[in-house]
Formats: sequence, structure tokens, C-alpha cells
Amino acid sequence: MNRILAFLATFSLLMALNFGAALLFHANIIDLTFPVGMLGILVTAPNNPMTDLFNSQTYMEIEGKRHIKFGKIPIYASIAYTLFAIIITFFYYKSYFL
Repeated sequence: MNRILAFLATFSLLMALNFGAALLFHANIIDLTFPVGMLGILVTAPNNPMTDLFNSQTYMEIEGKRHIKFGKIPIYASIAYTLFAIIITFFYYKSYFL
């Protein structure tokens, strides 16, 4: 149950970030789905310097333990969101691609 909640929370957070960025930049929501998805992958990717901002562990611990940040569920949710963004963008701009 916790895995499903983590997946849905990550997916919802990416959607909220997408809607917020679209409102802030006065852009189409569809145009920002892929960049937001890629940002989600970069933020939740293991062994990524960007994830140090979200690390709750101290830097005094062993290096091998320090890179365990989120587990695998948020990265899977970010990848799923990015794939969803690619599919939605393709269908939205189908006349351009075909």
C-alpha cells in the first residue's frame, strides 16, 4: 500500500508542478509535460547530485548509504509520467508528426 501511495504522490506532485509552471509561464500544459517529467527523473534519480537537496541523511555517513534517497518507486513514477507525457504530446500534435 505504501508503494502505491508513493507512486501516486510522486505522479500527483509532477502533475501539480506541471499545472503550476503552465500558469506561471502562461504556456500550454501539454507543452510542459515532457520537461517536467524529465525534471522529475533528474530529481529522483539515484546517485544524482540534485538529490542531495532532498537527502535527509547527514553527510557524515558511509558513502554507500548516502545515495539511498527515495527508493525505486518515485523514479518509476517519474519515468511513467515522462512516458505518459510523450504519448499525450504525440496525440496532441498528431497532425504535426504525421
